[in-house]
Amino acid sequence: MFGSKYTVPVVAIAVFALIAVPATIAFTNSDGACELISVEGTVTEFVCCDNYNETDVDDCCDLCEEREGAFILETDDGEEVLVKFGPWWYWSTQEVTVKDVVSVGDRVNVTGVLKLVDDITVLEAWKIVNLDTGEEITIKVEGRVPWAGGPDELGIEPWPPSEEKD
Repeated sequence: MFGSKYTVPVVAIAVFALIAVPATIAFTNSDGACELISVEGTVTEFVCCDNYNETDVDDCCDLCEEREGAFILETDDGEEVLVKFGPWWYWSTQEVTVKDVVSVGDRVNVTGVLKLVDDITVLEAWKIVNLDTGEEITIKVEGRVPWAGGPDELGIEPWPPSEEKD
């Protein structure tokens, strides 16, 4: 296929590519299921996405504190990772929230499924450990996400929020 003249450069490029971006790919096992990975860094800001599947940080609404469902994590090598921990409406029903455990400026270890989506590294969190305080929160375990079924299934009324009566 390739002569030895081309083999060395092709292999070198492939090895470099794997070394340069190991934290920006989703790892799958032989069954095709995603494997969990842990990433450490500092929380730089909380953001919210009204659509949980939104991956573009610029499309996330960072002005509405009550709708936060993600934060930006800066790793030790300066890479920014969008850490998603679920839709805001789910957290509005919980006694303990991510913001009760993590604050901007905290060092955290986040375990979850890492993906590269449209040049943005996204980590869908399963567990977050605050390395500064030792507090932790479990977002998800094996199986369905706790917000599966949407606001109606969780009994959040009125839905959508714009229909709230003053």
